[in-house]
Amino acid sequence: MDENEKYRELFFEETDEHLESLNDGVLLLEDDPESVETIDQIFRSAHTLKGMAATMGYETMAKLTHKMENVFQSFKNQTVKVTTDSISLIFDCLDELSEIVECLREEREFNSHDLTDLMTRLEAAVNEEEVPSVVKEIVSESVLSFPVSYLTEEDIHLMNDLDNTEYSAYGISIRLDQECTLKGPRVFLIMEKLSEVGEVIFSYPDTETLEQGEFEQDFHLVIVSETDAESIKENILTNSDIEEVNVIHSELLLKQEEVIETEENEPVVSEKKEKKKKLTKHEQQTIKVDLAKLDTFMNLVSELVVYRTRLENLTQTNTTNDLKEPLTEVARITSELQDLVLKIRMQQVSVVMNRFPRVVRDLSKDLKKEMTLIIEGEDTELDRTVVSELSEPLVHLIRNSADHGIESPERRVELGKPIEGEIKLTAFQQGNRVIITVSDDGKGLNPELIKESAERKGISTEGLTEKELLYLIFHPGFSTAKEITNVSGRGVGMDVVHSKISNLGGTIDLQSKVDVGSTFTINLPLTLSIIQSLMVNVSGETFALPQGAIEKVVEVTDKEIIQVHLQEVYKYQGMAIPVIRLQEVLGLEARQTSETNPHLIIIVLGKKYYALMVDELIGQQEIVIKKLGNELRHLKKYLGATILGNGDITLILDTNVICSEESVSLL
Repeated sequence: MDENEKYRELFFEETDEHLESLNDGVLLLEDDPESVETIDQIFRSAHTLKGMAATMGYETMAKLTHKMENVFQSFKNQTVKVTTDSISLIFDCLDELSEIVECLREEREFNSHDLTDLMTRLEAAVNEEEVPSVVKEIVSESVLSFPVSYLTEEDIHLMNDLDNTEYSAYGISIRLDQECTLKGPRVFLIMEKLSEVGEVIFSYPDTETLEQGEFEQDFHLVIVSETDAESIKENILTNSDIEEVNVIHSELLLKQEEVIETEENEPVVSEKKEKKKKLTKHEQQTIKVDLAKLDTFMNLVSELVVYRTRLENLTQTNTTNDLKEPLTEVARITSELQDLVLKIRMQQVSVVMNRFPRVVRDLSKDLKKEMTLIIEGEDTELDRTVVSELSEPLVHLIRNSADHGIESPERRVELGKPIEGEIKLTAFQQGNRVIITVSDDGKGLNPELIKESAERKGISTEGLTEKELLYLIFHPGFSTAKEITNVSGRGVGMDVVHSKISNLGGTIDLQSKVDVGSTFTINLPLTLSIIQSLMVNVSGETFALPQGAIEKVVEVTDKEIIQVHLQEVYKYQGMAIPVIRLQEVLGLEARQTSETNPHLIIIVLGKKYYALMVDELIGQQEIVIKKLGNELRHLKKYLGATILGNGDITLILDTNVICSEESVSLL
């Protein structure tokens, strides 16, 4: 990655955050059109986005953002009303901005002619004559504008403290020639020259980035000086490789930002400055880390865990205290390091879920249905590699609920339901798994219609139960839609969900009732790397059981296992829970006569209890999960494999697949 590319990546990261903030803010504005706070928030995001684009020289993006910003200004001035149409116009702008950003990110050419109609709609939405002239002057597009939003509270305070002194502060924006190849040294010379007339107290980007040349053409400074703006400009222009310079007194610079943030002639109370004041406390500092580096970190920790276990096994036959004491410390440090790296990799599912209110809004409009989205448990955490892959399957499930689930307003009235349909997205942690559900109060899935559709496509349905008929919707190319739309009906979508969840090591369950609704339950591993496990012996073979779903372990006699019809059960807390003999499930030979009694591992999945019978308990152990690979994907009952301290390979049992007979295994 070259120097300029690093600066581009920073721009893309910040742009993604602002676009997400704008999407969320516009949705809030549609629900509460009178919210001045929301309008101010989206206006500031748009203004910052425009400044960033202009600084990077992305003129098409800056122009579009400027036009959109004018609409927000009209919202502030109440010359344009917040309506469904105006909100839809803004969303169209945000979609185009996202497309422009993707083109820039992938270095593809964006056809600016595609924006002609959108620009016309934006101009038509704003009555330019009613926008205060001072505001129009301030927010007008500037090819070289100073990024006031990056000034901290301390910077602004220092600039204001210069009043009634012989010193003044100036904001300086400088654009280097495109032909300038030694940008770092050029900046250094400019800064050296400026030191003759004043002291530089602020730079954007920071001085280290500037001196390394890790920026495009533009950079910005704040200088404290006794001289005037014209003299400072002349000082800068004595340097070569400079295309443009803009020097502006701090009083005008800060006044412009205040005009943008407040209504004309109103007292200035800058929420942006208050926000910056909070940020300077550094209550929580974060950095962005390349996921590939985290993966490497995780792999190294995984190897460390394996070798730590091998060392611990060696010390069991070696009683030397000189060896045991440092090994105890190594074990402690390894455990803490392992716990830390797992926490670093965890990410809230809100990163994915927060984009779905916009999806449901657009679907509601396209399908001409009334519907709302309820989100619960968005603070639930998952391994970031899982989170990053969740978006696609969840989008398909939500679109399925909106199109196939929620009925038309007329039909809902006939059924005595509220006109507004409800889609609910929830997430919660259960042991070492995370459960995500997508449910709706729509028409549900009709097994008979699914059967008819399957038979028309040549899919055999002979002998299938109602539950099995429902699961045919995951069959590739299957669809019950009679009409192809831009939402569904092309036989794709649900099989994508099936495949994606499978790749993540998860399972999916489906429950549906005609005219009541449907619920899709996704069961995912909390992490894809290191877990606590219980090592057990079944028919002479060693297996690992993830501890997350284990509630209790009990030793039993054959008399305590009760035969009820064709099912063995065990009485636990007043309940008769099914007994599953692992030797039979795994196709192993029955154990030889043993002096010890078997053990039951009590497993909790949702609200259901199961008892797994094993021959012996070996003990608890931290294990590193390794995927089995494509060649062994047909082994449905295993999460993966692990390497033990003695170098042996042991299979990890998937309790979800083994216990839940009603679940569809995707492994």
